[in-house]
Amino acid sequence: MKILITGATGFIGRNLIPILEKEAEIERILILIRDRKKVEGLYSEKVDVCTIEEGYEEVIRKFLPDKVIHLASFLTSRNDSEVIDKILDANIRFGTSLLNALRGCQIKEFINFGSFAEYRLGNGLDSAYLYTATKTAFRSILKYYSQIENFKYYNVIPYTIYGKKDTQKKVIDYIKESFEKEVNMSYGEQILDFIHIDDVCDFIKTLLFHEKEIPNEQEFYLGTGIGTSIRELSKILEKIYTKKANIKWGKIPYRERDIMYAVAPLGNNIEYLNWKAKLKLEDQLAEQSRAEQSRAEQSRAEQSR
Repeated sequence: MKILITGATGFIGRNLIPILEKEAEIERILILIRDRKKVEGLYSEKVDVCTIEEGYEEVIRKFLPDKVIHLASFLTSRNDSEVIDKILDANIRFGTSLLNALRGCQIKEFINFGSFAEYRLGNGLDSAYLYTATKTAFRSILKYYSQIENFKYYNVIPYTIYGKKDTQKKVIDYIKESFEKEVNMSYGEQILDFIHIDDVCDFIKTLLFHEKEIPNEQEFYLGTGIGTSIRELSKILEKIYTKKANIKWGKIPYRERDIMYAVAPLGNNIEYLNWKAKLKLEDQLAEQSRAEQSRAEQSRAEQSR
């Protein structure tokens, strides 16, 4: 099996590719990136690298991937004139050019990553941001190419991913920051579904190698099915770190289209893949705390030598 992956330098990509490199069933991996320097020394010789500026269309047609994992996107809650072109380039134009380059390659499946913020009100597509509206719009383009090229596609909707070293600062980081200084936040009533990056990678591997027949256009909601409010998360972290969070709740207003409840429905994950997330939020946060403490002790020991 040959796999094409976009978004290889993002949080998911950096954790996923080293896992897929070890799979004997995967012959080669081709990654499309913007900057070669970002992947220097990251991956094995099993991974071919092509930049967007290097005429990737011809590279794809020579590579002939069996499956595609489309992770690349430009993520932002902004919608001002400074970011519109970046959003359209990453989420519409690049994806469309990619699909056009895949014409004639006879790919079997296209795994497309969306966002839970496409479902602001829970049922149906109702985007919270312009960014997620473009992700929703791309689905129609993907469906068109699926029909004319006769491949299946699946939309994977990840919820709130955490764990290891993220490429972006997230709510867990802000709460931990408040142990050392005052941090302003909203009222913290948003209920989120926190899924560990290792579970995310395990899901993707399971979907790649699925044995059961999956109908075209299926959606997989990638979470644990368990909701935790930001205030509850703060309490969990206080208990683990035995520190008091210095958070000024309500100092920042909710965003105009903020999502107050985002918990993944798990039906398709179980029905088609017999898959559930294995890692529990509190256990993983405790493990992360122990790892941080160990690194700090090691650093102090080295400095004292």
